[in-house]
Amino acid sequence: MAHPFFKGLLFGSIIGGVSALLTNPRSGKENRDLALSYIDDTTLLVEDVSNSIHSLKGAITELSTEGLSLLNEFTEEMTDSVEEFTIQNEPRMRRIEEKATKLTADLEEFSELMPDLEELTSKE
Repeated sequence: MAHPFFKGLLFGSIIGGVSALLTNPRSGKENRDLALSYIDDTTLLVEDVSNSIHSLKGAITELSTEGLSLLNEFTEEMTDSVEEFTIQNEPRMRRIEEKATKLTADLEEFSELMPDLEELTSKE
């Protein structure tokens, strides 16, 4: 089924090309000059696009390199900040742990005294 379609397409293209050449008001030299001009313009545009793509690739490479550099710098700064925070707050954390240990010991002592207090209050 596709075979007749392509035959028709080829036949139509040939007929269209011949009729365009016969009914064209320009001379053959003008048509050749126009075709060459079109090809030259297209070649320049393709080269321009190719150069733009090359520039884009370079920019992407540079951006990824700078991004990686910034990421490494950010990671180092965050690590330094966390270490500094830990060093600065170590005495506070130690005091909190000491207070929590003392509070736990006081609660245990109080719970040991509770039965004695209950006995005293129940006698009254």
